[in-house]
Amino acid sequence: MKQDVFVVATDKRSVPANTAGTGTIVTFGKSIVGTSTLFKTEMKAGSYLVSETQGEICRVIRVDSDTIAFLETSFTSDLASAAPSIIKWFAANPVEINLKKVSGTPTLNGAIFTGEVKISKSSRDRSSRRDLVEPVILDASSGSVEVNILY
Repeated sequence: MKQDVFVVATDKRSVPANTAGTGTIVTFGKSIVGTSTLFKTEMKAGSYLVSETQGEICRVIRVDSDTIAFLETSFTSDLASAAPSIIKWFAANPVEINLKKVSGTPTLNGAIFTGEVKISKSSRDRSSRRDLVEPVILDASSGSVEVNILY
């Protein structure tokens, strides 16, 4: 395991960070429909779709084409005409995320936290996602948080 990312966050972001995808999307429950999107290369099964506005992250479970994909669970409210915001699935996904409050009242997935939080997957399961942690939404806009991701 090597330490790959260390930053001090002072904004709202997904951890690990999301990247902008091509085109625009709408969601209908668990379905994602894209316009001018590249799902097969940018958002393979196992990736995550992020809504920072809603503070939610949903896992992509199936990609049928560059414009049709499906989520494991739906967002609280459907996304309408949004640019896709994606946490890509790749072999070096994080195995541990450490967050340490520096100042203010940051939140993690909507809950205020103090001190330090270590997010790791301690048990092995039979899925292809063994030993990988799920991403989170960190809102440090009212303070600052040290973010350390181990890959």
